[in-house]
Amino acid sequence: MCDGAMGTTLQLMGLPAGTAPETWNLERPEAVEAVHRSYVEAGAELVQTNSIGANSLSLDRHGLAGRVAELNRAGVEIARRAAGGKAAVLGDVGPTGRLLKPYGDLEPERVQEAFAQQIGALVGAGADGLILETFVALEEAVAAVRAAKASANVPVICSMAFGSGGRTVMGVTGGEAARALLDEGADVVGANCGSGPEDMFLAIEQMREEARGALLIAQPNAGVPRLVGDKTVFSATPEEMARWAAQFVDMGVNIVGSCCGSTHLHTAAIARAVKGWAQGRASRSP
Repeated sequence: MCDGAMGTTLQLMGLPAGTAPETWNLERPEAVEAVHRSYVEAGAELVQTNSIGANSLSLDRHGLAGRVAELNRAGVEIARRAAGGKAAVLGDVGPTGRLLKPYGDLEPERVQEAFAQQIGALVGAGADGLILETFVALEEAVAAVRAAKASANVPVICSMAFGSGGRTVMGVTGGEAARALLDEGADVVGANCGSGPEDMFLAIEQMREEARGALLIAQPNAGVPRLVGDKTVFSATPEEMARWAAQFVDMGVNIVGSCCGSTHLHTAAIARAVKGWAQGRASRSP
């Protein structure tokens, strides 16, 4: 069991639009800790640090490129306090928000360097593992895995965001992603965020065919986001997310959780569904 959304939850708690969520690791650590703790109490066994955008290239847009170590270290410390020994802490690493050559102007080596800096801070602060997530460009995901394998000796999860037809917005299929990421040494591959559980299911099916027995992770959004007035609304109820989680586990996914728009209520429902699935399987065993 993994946890749920951090950024959208902090927004509900007052994080201003356009503000880097990671700044609250220093400015409002009690709020970040409360979110982590709510997930642990709901049944999460893995908590992800509030650091998805805490690489130097992403932070540079907020004038915070020089605070990579400080923000990531604080994120791990907060998560470890909230976990209280009941859950493992995953250092969360997300995309830079920029395009690599030839689609953009960013050199692959520069991206890998930025990821290595962040990963070093996360692992140095005591993260038990790494989750590299929400990537849409395979080249950037590969750079993140390479940085992780070169910089740290902890388990590495790599997850991409898939949309319509089980492809990322850059056209990457689940099968292509699984092959490339596993070849680079990822210990777990899968999907998060994206356009909802249905399209993710297709991508995970493709990944399973290419995974060669590797572990899989699925963390969908709480439905497809819609703009209602000036607010973004996610429509999937905890019960709907729980039903999808049971289907993911039934197809062989090893780690389940949720992403944008989810809360501790979704995590609790998913945990109950997974426990029920396991008990049902045990009762069917000879």
